[in-house]
Amino acid sequence: MASLPPGVELAEALAAIDERRVSGFDTVEVLKAAYRQLCHDRARFLAVLLEVGLREHFSGDSVRRLEVPDEFSPDEARAALVWSRRRSDSTFELAWGVHRRLPQLGEAMSRGDLDEPRAAAFIRWTAGLTHQQAEVVCAQLVPGAGRLTVGALIEQIQRLVLAIDPEWAQKRYTEAVRRRRVVGTRNEDGTATVSGLDLPLDRAAAGCERIDDLARSCKRAGDKRPIDHIRTDLFLGSLDGSFEALTDKEIVAHVLEHPFVEQSDDRSDGAAGGHAGRSADPKPARSPRRHPASPRPDAAQRARPGNDRYGDDQRGNGPYGNGPYGNDRSRADQADSERPDPIQPDHAGPEPVQHMPVPYNRAGRAVREIRVELTTLLGLDEHPAEVPGWGIIHAGLAREMVSGMLAGEWRFAVCTDDGRLLYSGITHHRPCAAAERPSRDIRQSGIVELQITRSRLIDIAEGDGFLGVWTSLVTELAHRTRRHLQETSDAARSSTDISADHKSSRRRAGAVLRRYVQMRGRCCSWPGCRMPATRTDQDHAANWADGGSTTEDNLHLACRHDHRAKHDGGWRVTMPDPGLILWSSPLGHSYPTRLPPIMFGTLSPQPRDWPDSPPGRIPDDAHPLVTGLKPHSPRTSTQQPCNPQQPSPQPRSEEGPDDGGTQAHAPDPITPLLRQETDAPPF
Repeated sequence: MASLPPGVELAEALAAIDERRVSGFDTVEVLKAAYRQLCHDRARFLAVLLEVGLREHFSGDSVRRLEVPDEFSPDEARAALVWSRRRSDSTFELAWGVHRRLPQLGEAMSRGDLDEPRAAAFIRWTAGLTHQQAEVVCAQLVPGAGRLTVGALIEQIQRLVLAIDPEWAQKRYTEAVRRRRVVGTRNEDGTATVSGLDLPLDRAAAGCERIDDLARSCKRAGDKRPIDHIRTDLFLGSLDGSFEALTDKEIVAHVLEHPFVEQSDDRSDGAAGGHAGRSADPKPARSPRRHPASPRPDAAQRARPGNDRYGDDQRGNGPYGNGPYGNDRSRADQADSERPDPIQPDHAGPEPVQHMPVPYNRAGRAVREIRVELTTLLGLDEHPAEVPGWGIIHAGLAREMVSGMLAGEWRFAVCTDDGRLLYSGITHHRPCAAAERPSRDIRQSGIVELQITRSRLIDIAEGDGFLGVWTSLVTELAHRTRRHLQETSDAARSSTDISADHKSSRRRAGAVLRRYVQMRGRCCSWPGCRMPATRTDQDHAANWADGGSTTEDNLHLACRHDHRAKHDGGWRVTMPDPGLILWSSPLGHSYPTRLPPIMFGTLSPQPRDWPDSPPGRIPDDAHPLVTGLKPHSPRTSTQQPCNPQQPSPQPRSEEGPDDGGTQAHAPDPITPLLRQETDAPPF
């Protein structure tokens, strides 16, 4: 089917097609064309909505437009379309954002290259930037936005936003944490919701990880309830003091002995208790259906004999579908997998250094994983870091979080200058004295992934700069990288220490190969899926049962839902070239996925000009455009008629005062419409 530009021609072509009579392959082409037309139509609607709001009062028989809207601008559309005030305000602010604040978004929507959720993501996540900074971010990402899911696009926007103005990003985070609070509300059905708002990300992520680990421990101990119910018991027990002074093992025992079970559950008292050994009724508690081949959650991890359809699955840590805790909640009981077993050192290194950069004073748990550039930890730059499943964080928070993860597993990824994986492994040094280094505990301290390019590593190792407590760690990485490059050609495909763990005849990958596949893949290989690597299965592209080998050439990452789509849903997976994973649909379409880079290029800082005395607080970025304007603001018109499709030049008042632009007459819009979640929340 020929590619047509959006507009009248495409609309006419679509109107002439009876989708019930085209082949299965062509239905997908019609679907994509219809979506392009929908984006074009939506851009047109938002342009007209904006034009209505920008017309002067009493200009029904003339063309007189405003330069800046006021609080009453959405009211005409609200009356004409019979909308609520909230809906009219939020949609008008979206229209202002895509056609006036960032007009390149409206142009891309009109071409059919950008849809509304992606445009809304740009508006929401660039709020608070100056107009020039936001334009730089859009120029970088708009051309390729259609190839990213909304969640992946938000992550890229976050990365550039934090890089373009690190000082502002840290001020914004600090100001948000200052507003932290806990809110309890009663729902209309009589239940309640307890929410923690504006929490420090590291502590929130660590708390969710701990509840999830305890919930899986309860499942392994025999609790038959859905894992979400177990998490709820753990959450409430932590709030109401039930677990005060209890160890983790005692908490698990307490939950097993005192489960909350709805009275409507049709199960016996014994089964309601949740512990398999206490059930007086052989009928198990209701739970989502488990595939016969899914590993059982007992200590021995026994699988039912004769049903090993997923035998080629290399279990990671992915209990659900898409997201850190996923949105495939109906399968919550189905995949109670553990984190990877602690990986034994694969190479002995030199003695650790004598000091540490930040005192190790973390009393609680750490996040599951953090990915950060080594140069950022050394203080040589302010590049953002990533907490998989939680998004991008600013450099200061990353350094603080890493300082509390000395007991975890420290991986390294040495990359080419374009960010592709060249060499990886685990490092045995930490930036602390040997006597101060805590004992190894990956469950409590998670994974730290250190990223650096080969050229930068050599420059730092051979330079005259003072590295302090990082000296031995940097020296080890430089030495191991040189040795690796002597053994392998630069032209060879990316490799790692997998030769020490190369046993392709066995079904499950060893620790070294498993770690390499996780680091290389980053996340689920399904196009657009963002399940973090440590929560995915490691699947054979060519099934092990059919002769497929357990090697890096045949292993890829797949979340549990997408893994099942391959075995039960008719999808096929091939790896035709190094770094390319091809998912083929039952209708004959192919969806390629390239292995993502390890390191991403970031923008050079372009900080705003702060006043001489930077304020302790920054403006509230969430202040809506319409309500942020002064009541009864004067309506000043442009005296000349203008093209309603062409946005007017933006007035100086939108850019803010000359002393820095941090205060604006019309704050950047962040609306209830734009606050809708586009991906599953982390927990």
